[in-house]
Amino acid sequence: MSILAMQRGLVALLALSAAASSPTATQGEPGGVPKVSSLFPKIEGWKISDGPTSYTPETLFEFIDGGAESFLHFDFQDLASATYVQDAVRRGDNRKSSRALQGSSSAGAGKVELTVDIYHHRDALRAFGMYTQERPAGTAPLPVGVEGYAGPDYLEFVVGPYYVKLLQSGGKGQSVLRPFADKLAAGLPGTREPPAVLQVFPDRGKRVRAEKLAARDFLGQSFLHDAVAVPYQIAGASFRLFVVEGKDSADVRTMVQRYRALAKAAGAGADAVGPQGSATVKDPLNGEVVLQWKGRWLWGAVDQSCAERQALVDELGRNLSVLDK
Repeated sequence: MSILAMQRGLVALLALSAAASSPTATQGEPGGVPKVSSLFPKIEGWKISDGPTSYTPETLFEFIDGGAESFLHFDFQDLASATYVQDAVRRGDNRKSSRALQGSSSAGAGKVELTVDIYHHRDALRAFGMYTQERPAGTAPLPVGVEGYAGPDYLEFVVGPYYVKLLQSGGKGQSVLRPFADKLAAGLPGTREPPAVLQVFPDRGKRVRAEKLAARDFLGQSFLHDAVAVPYQIAGASFRLFVVEGKDSADVRTMVQRYRALAKAAGAGADAVGPQGSATVKDPLNGEVVLQWKGRWLWGAVDQSCAERQALVDELGRNLSVLDK
C-alpha cells in the first residue's frame, strides 16, 4: 500500500471518529427529550424568533427558579418554550392573513411579542391540578381546551396533559392572545373535559371555580395522594370538602389507618379498618378532620364545622357512587 493511500485511510478514520463523538450527531436531544417543534403551529404573519427551548425535571429550576417544586409535585415531564414575533415581510405583503392575529400590527402599536410556554405533565388530571394551583379563585372561564382564564397581557389554559401559558408584550391596545390560544389548543392532543370527580361536589355553598387538586401530600400528609378539595361557605362557616382517590380499596384502608394513628387518643390507630366506614381524626396540622370511605374513595371535611357540613359530606359520598358505574 502506498503512503498516499495510508494517509487517505487515516483521514477517513479520523473523520468517522469525529462524527461519532460530535454533539450534532442525530442521536436525539439531551436527556431523551422529544422534539417539540410540532407543538408550535405555523401562524400566518408570525414567526418564531426564539426557541423552541426544552426543559426537563432536572433543568426546570433554570427556567422558574423557586417555583419548579410545585410543578414537580404534579409529575411534570417537560417544558417547551418559544417566542413569536410578527413577520415584518409577510405583515406587509400578505393581505389575506387573519385580521385577529394581525390587528395589533397597525401603525403606532409597536413591536408585539408572544411567549408560549407548554408544560407537559404525566396525565390530564395532573396538568389540570397544576392549573388549579395557579388559577385565581372565581375568575371568568374561557372556553379554550378544558378551560382557561386571561388578563390584559396573559392567557393560561389546560388541555389534556398540557398546561399552557401565553404572555404578550407590546400591542396592548389589541390583544392577540385568544386567537393564538385557540390555534395552540387545536393542535394539542388530549381531553377537553374537566376531571369527572369535580362533578360530584354538592352545589350548595360551593365557591365557584375555587377547587384545588393535589397529586401528593394532601393536608400536609405524605400518605394522602390524588386529592381534590373544594371550599364552601355556608351558615357563616368556611370549610373544605375533599375527595381522595386511592389505587384500590386496600390503598384507602392504609391511608385511613395511618391517618387514625395521628389522633391524640391512645390506640386510635390500632383498630382494623374495614372496606367502608367513618371516623373523626384530630390532625395535628389541620385540627378536626371528618373522614368517610368506601372502596377506592376517601372523602370528608376539614376546617370550620357547622350543622350543614355533615349533610354535605353525606351527599358527596352518595354522588361518588356515580363514578364507579
